[in-house]
Amino acid sequence: MNYFIFILASSIEYFGTFMFMFALFRFRIYSQMIINVLFVSFLMSQVSYFTRLNPEIGDLSTYIQFVLFILIVWILFRVPLFHSIIMNFAGIAAAIVIQGLIILLLSQSTGLTASEMLANIWIASSFQVLLAIFEIALARTIVIFNLGFDFVPTSPRSDVRIRGTNAVLMGIIIFAIVLAALMAYLFRTDPDIYVIGASIVFLLTLPIFIYFSIRKDFEDAA
Repeated sequence: MNYFIFILASSIEYFGTFMFMFALFRFRIYSQMIINVLFVSFLMSQVSYFTRLNPEIGDLSTYIQFVLFILIVWILFRVPLFHSIIMNFAGIAAAIVIQGLIILLLSQSTGLTASEMLANIWIASSFQVLLAIFEIALARTIVIFNLGFDFVPTSPRSDVRIRGTNAVLMGIIIFAIVLAALMAYLFRTDPDIYVIGASIVFLLTLPIFIYFSIRKDFEDAA
């Protein structure tokens, strides 16, 4: 039973993350794309489940999936590799910050620790579904108010040079991902510290990332 609950909740979570990413970077969402997203979300839920069963890599499952998501968006959705990294960083950062805030609020109101909540399959799955709802709501808000970024090209052969603003964005991503992954490894026996630490890392990084993404938009428009 736990397997089916985890797979369903994870698939819903990944679907929400994809919708948020595509809306944020102004992709046109059509029926075939949704079918592809549902299929990929199901496959990635399998990866998530089986990597978490392995104690040696389970704590790094999120960051292993981050790499896989980059490859999927690059190959399946034909987004240039650099821009796939940008898109997936926005997705993982938003997801960790939102999930961290949900856990913190529930922890304060119920008295349960993060490790106790995450150990309960029903509570953990509820987090995933709630996260997807938040992300889909954010995606809808972005579309309605015509927000988001325009700098992701439609051609997978677009020439990208890692310098200037591109280099700064890549530096921000590498710093945040490496630091969060290191925290996941160091605090693998204390999820409470990791959840708070990772949330703080991405919460502090996101405004800088958004600033340089806006700057990138203006540079490309010029």
